[in-house]
Amino acid sequence: MDRHVRVAVAGGTWILLGSISVSLSGFVFWLVITWLVGVESVGVASATVSSSTIAVTLVGAGLNIAVMREVAARGLRAFIVALVLSSIVGLVAGILAVPLIQALGYGDLALIASLLAIATAISVAVLSSLIGFERFKDYFQATLIGSVSKLVVGIVFAILGFKFLAPLIGYLAYPVTASLVASAFLASTINLKDVRLGGKDLKNMAMLALSNYPYMFSNQLLTMLGVYVFAYLVREAIPTGILYIALMIMLSIAMVPGSILSAALPIGTRRNTDPFAESFRIGLALATPIIVAVATAPTLILKAINPELVQGADTLRILLLSIAPLTALTTAITKLNKEGQTKSIAVIGVARLVLLIALLPPLTGMLGIQGAALAFLTTNILLIPLVLRIEPVIAKSLLALWGIRLALALLFYIAPSVNLLKL
Repeated sequence: MDRHVRVAVAGGTWILLGSISVSLSGFVFWLVITWLVGVESVGVASATVSSSTIAVTLVGAGLNIAVMREVAARGLRAFIVALVLSSIVGLVAGILAVPLIQALGYGDLALIASLLAIATAISVAVLSSLIGFERFKDYFQATLIGSVSKLVVGIVFAILGFKFLAPLIGYLAYPVTASLVASAFLASTINLKDVRLGGKDLKNMAMLALSNYPYMFSNQLLTMLGVYVFAYLVREAIPTGILYIALMIMLSIAMVPGSILSAALPIGTRRNTDPFAESFRIGLALATPIIVAVATAPTLILKAINPELVQGADTLRILLLSIAPLTALTTAITKLNKEGQTKSIAVIGVARLVLLIALLPPLTGMLGIQGAALAFLTTNILLIPLVLRIEPVIAKSLLALWGIRLALALLFYIAPSVNLLKL
């Protein structure tokens, strides 16, 4: 195996482990926090987090990819530019977060929403710089330590009785801690006499971030937008919390194929190969047993988290059906990003957002949280024909693995009816 390929594989593994640590800690975080502070407090917190995430995504989507590339090419000079650009992005996002959280009726949380937006934007630049410097193991360690700090801080404040503030303070702890740890790792690299910041450098990185904006915008905003719009429509904390927890469970499982695809991107780019179809098949196959297990007993799982979540069992089942089309869409987006087809990425991203915004209000009005989940599922399904045009090789695997889940979902709904007829 070529030396550069070995570096790419090893680096991709550390990045993958970092993503897994963030996802798993996030799942455990919301599981414990929900048990400690209740679903209503989680609903308030999730709406606040969504507001901050939307603000950062609207302003700075594509920043991470731009930082990775420029730091790899220009070193310390690009790192300083990244800090300046991320600070600008953070300040604008912090301002934008205020009207977003006020629109949900939580104006008293505007300050923490702004701080979360600023800290998140800066952490993106610092953590992405580690990858740009090929400090892959350090990246994993920084994300892991940040994730642990989120858990510890959130749980401690929940035990102290801070209710909805506990998860928010915990969430704020992640970007702050991860940035500090990453900066400590980079300290040995920094030599101030080499720092020269020019307007052209800032412009180049900003333009590169803008070129990557459509893909990252569509990839990041869809889930958080769904929670935000749902919170805006229903104006109730408990249903919002149920939807958010169900989405977190679904996304934790989707991270199995998603992480493999994330690792496949740098490998495919460095080797000029196309590993995406095989990554899709393996990732979805590995996720299927987990999906089946969760779909078999969603009520039991949600009740174990918090009894108030039980009414979200069908919502969770619908979201589990979204994993296959969502992974197929991620496969197509990853391939397009490797090939640099930003126009095609923009088309898919805009289509996802338009479809979700169009479907969410009527379906939520008719079916509540199940309607919101159905809007998410339908949005991804409607884009499958476009996905198969981009990566037709995945069609067989998609139909086989998704067919198993659809059959099981149908069985779960038919079985209770059969039992009632016997009675």
